[in-house]
Amino acid sequence: MTSVLQKLFDIPNVLLHLLEIDSKDLNRCKILGQEQNGEFLLSWDQKGNGGSYTVVGLFFYTIRKIQVLIKLNNSVNIIQASVNYKNSVLAYVSKEPFENSTDHYRAFIIHLKQPFANPIDLNVSSNRQTMVQFLYRKRKQSDNERFLLFAHETSITLYHLEENTSESNENSLIVKNREIVVNQFSWAQWEPQYQSLFYIHYSNTAYSDGTDASLSALQFHDEPHHETVFNVPLNLPNRSKTARDLPNGYYDIPVPLCVHDSMLDIRVLTDARGFVAVCHYYLYQGVNAPPVIDHLKNVYMAFSVTLLHHGSVAHCNISSVPITRAYESRPIFTMQGDQHLLVHFPNICTLLLDVGPDHEPGCHIVIPSQDENKNRLGNIATTIGSAGTVIDLTSMTLYETKITKRHLVEAFKISYANLANQQAILHYFMVHRRDMDIVNQLLNSIVANILNINCSKLLQEIFVGNTYAQVKRNLLSDAVGLARYLPLTTSNHSVPLDVKINGHTLTLLQETLENPRVMLLSPRQRLIPFRDDLWTRLWELLPGGSTAADNASSRLEISRFSNKYVANKLNISLVCYQPEVLSRCSTPMSPGGSMLANSMANIAISDISHSFQMAAVILLPFIEVDTSTASKQEHVISVNLRELSMHLLKQSSMQSNTLRSRSMPEPNAMHVHAVATKYASSQLEISRSLCAHLTLAAGVDARQQKLTGFQLIDYIEEEQRRSLFTVLQRYAHAADTLAFPLPQGFSSFITYLGYKVLSNSIFNQHIRCNSFLLNVDVMKKILTDIVDNKDGVMKKLDLIQNLPHSRAKRLMNQWSHPISIMLRAREHASEILGGMTTRLSHNRRNIKYRQNLSATSAFPSQHRMSPLETFLELLTAKAVLADIDYNLLVDATVSSTKDILN
Repeated sequence: MTSVLQKLFDIPNVLLHLLEIDSKDLNRCKILGQEQNGEFLLSWDQKGNGGSYTVVGLFFYTIRKIQVLIKLNNSVNIIQASVNYKNSVLAYVSKEPFENSTDHYRAFIIHLKQPFANPIDLNVSSNRQTMVQFLYRKRKQSDNERFLLFAHETSITLYHLEENTSESNENSLIVKNREIVVNQFSWAQWEPQYQSLFYIHYSNTAYSDGTDASLSALQFHDEPHHETVFNVPLNLPNRSKTARDLPNGYYDIPVPLCVHDSMLDIRVLTDARGFVAVCHYYLYQGVNAPPVIDHLKNVYMAFSVTLLHHGSVAHCNISSVPITRAYESRPIFTMQGDQHLLVHFPNICTLLLDVGPDHEPGCHIVIPSQDENKNRLGNIATTIGSAGTVIDLTSMTLYETKITKRHLVEAFKISYANLANQQAILHYFMVHRRDMDIVNQLLNSIVANILNINCSKLLQEIFVGNTYAQVKRNLLSDAVGLARYLPLTTSNHSVPLDVKINGHTLTLLQETLENPRVMLLSPRQRLIPFRDDLWTRLWELLPGGSTAADNASSRLEISRFSNKYVANKLNISLVCYQPEVLSRCSTPMSPGGSMLANSMANIAISDISHSFQMAAVILLPFIEVDTSTASKQEHVISVNLRELSMHLLKQSSMQSNTLRSRSMPEPNAMHVHAVATKYASSQLEISRSLCAHLTLAAGVDARQQKLTGFQLIDYIEEEQRRSLFTVLQRYAHAADTLAFPLPQGFSSFITYLGYKVLSNSIFNQHIRCNSFLLNVDVMKKILTDIVDNKDGVMKKLDLIQNLPHSRAKRLMNQWSHPISIMLRAREHASEILGGMTTRLSHNRRNIKYRQNLSATSAFPSQHRMSPLETFLELLTAKAVLADIDYNLLVDATVSSTKDILN
């Protein structure tokens, strides 16, 4: 399997090409930071006539252009820098050796527009990690700049800088004032796109021992300057060791700007839609782990992702990883598209977490990682501004994290892929990629393992996911909000995901945070109430409410419609289902449906036209016709339509207050019925399309066959019949479990297919369990196919007795065998003797009787009276002459004297 990391280019090579210098003249090339627009700050040492000197420049990697900002007079070991939005002032931090061979950090600022300007020392000299960052304003001001200075475990200070443009003034940069915005933090990260500062601090109150960690966020504005927007409690390991006590010291990570020691590995990912994810990676050893040499012991690699916008947290651990390999496989956290968070463990696996704001988190994917060069990666950092782009800070190589279709298809097919992982991959292609070509390719893999116990569950995921994707794609803007109540997936998010990967066990589970709204300022609590930014959008996404006042405007827990709820109701109603006595249902598919149903059907016709076109490409192997007055299909559709409409009405009414408080359009009754109709229509079309594709995957191409239906079954070979029957049996089970309608004609087709494939006893068991429906058309075909010998007659009688009385009586009337005559005669006589008669034509009865008068004397007795005559006289005493079918009784009597079963 190819690597998830796709190399884009090496920055030093591009730099040499842009500067048009020789490689021997360029040394110590480093990345110093990344600004709001995404451009990188670079530094390199370049040789000149007077020796080596340091150059700082802006690298626009998307267009591969370099802008030199300044050439210093000598070589300086710059480890991080930031430039203001006008590119007129540069702040940078150098790292220089000090007493006792310890490294000290020093901070400087320099004016880039002044010729021969000298750096201004900010009087910072410390062995604590130090970094700087300029702030950007929405309203640009030319005379006042602000920047932050980070000093690890000391403070974060906001500097106000005045820029003097006069060339005659030696002091072109003046620090007007400074204020401490954060005290004694252990970790900090700057988010330049949204001008947010995340930091971790420990409580030092009377009720705390100083080990309670919290993650807070400061949001910076033009006016007022900043405000604290949220505070999240964290469970972190003991912080008794600091970076000064560790042999590795500090990791200087300028992209994204992060100030921390090696004890904490935390990354916050944000998105303008309100997406906020706190990613924490750590190692731990089991409680009962035996003491061994450090480089031989096994550890657990683990991470947690706190999803504030969903009010939940995902935990993952990988067991029994050698500690040396664990250090080599530090994970990469980055966004992958709009809805997924990618977590890549080099040489182990990649996780694709479905955590976007569009729907609740779930359907997470695990992909194995192979064929990666272990020595290729150094310190990988996630860039900003371009989702999925990462950079190796050691080699300055830019990579693109890319999950290809091949990755997912191979992960679906591998032997250790479990049900939840396969369902998640199907969900990804149907709901997020909308790539039905790949779904059909995966269908072939499912059919190839059709005896797998999970086959029907995978088909259920295709039913639900495809229907959701089709309905949501065609919803009007006013009704899109109702999509959150439609069935999304069959996966159970509360069940942990366990996957075996190269001898390791990966476990992924998800928990719900208790009332996450208490961690965040509500819009009315902001310094400027209802300021539109990342945090107000996050508030709208958060579930639950913390106070009675907030409950009115909070989003309630999502209650999605359950297909299995409808299936349970149908299990009761279908027990007494008799198509002969039911009238047609009022559904969008009913020719005689109500005006409302027909109008909703017209709305749905344009929405499902794409599905019709797809279904037309692969034909069904049978004609979609049901001979009964009211088909089971319409009954299933009507129940789905009714139950979904009631569910949507209930949920939308519960949300009306929330939408009104946010000035959002409220879904009315017509929206509800339109969405329910679209869903019911899509259910049928997805069912038809899936049936057609499964038939093709089973090796029966209806496009190349001239025959359809029962004739097709008779024509294909026995092995094809068995394969097709097994596939369609799984399909029918999946549809019935979710109360999805089956195409018309399917029930008769699979019943006759089962008759041709199964033994007589197994076939009868399916009938008694209602797995097969003996409709009129299939019964006629089966009765015609069975030879009227002794075994054949018994088979026919065994089948007929499983039918409803009215249907069995019609078939018996069409069967001209003597056994049929005898049974009908007995029933006729029983009805007369029981007082149940049906008046027929008196003349027709008399004619039949006169034509068979000789037969009544064929059995004389000593009293010159035959037993048949005696019986007929008994019947005439119970009923009038016109109610008795003498011909039937006489024929039955004659047949009883013959050995009709030989």
